Amino acid sequence: MLPDQPVAAVDPEVERLVHVMVDGLIERLAAEPAVPASSLLDNLAEQLQQAASLRRLNVMRRMPGSSAASAPATPRRDGR
Repeated sequence: MLPDQPVAAVDPEVERLVHVMVDGLIERLAAEPAVPASSLLDNLAEQLQQAASLRRLNVMRRMPGSSAASAPATPRRDGR
């Protein structure tokens, strides 16, 4: 039996983004079965790496529908 270990905390925004990307991948696979799954998975891997890099740089993307939706992603200014 394994000792009790703390459950790893996942940032809710990261979890939401992963769900959005995976759901999008599933939709694309269903809509375009002729597209090789490996190319879609490569694209997903690139997007995840980019998201991780932006997260490390403390960059936050503006959400669609916000008043500044056309502005590029900018570093957060939360005093860290």
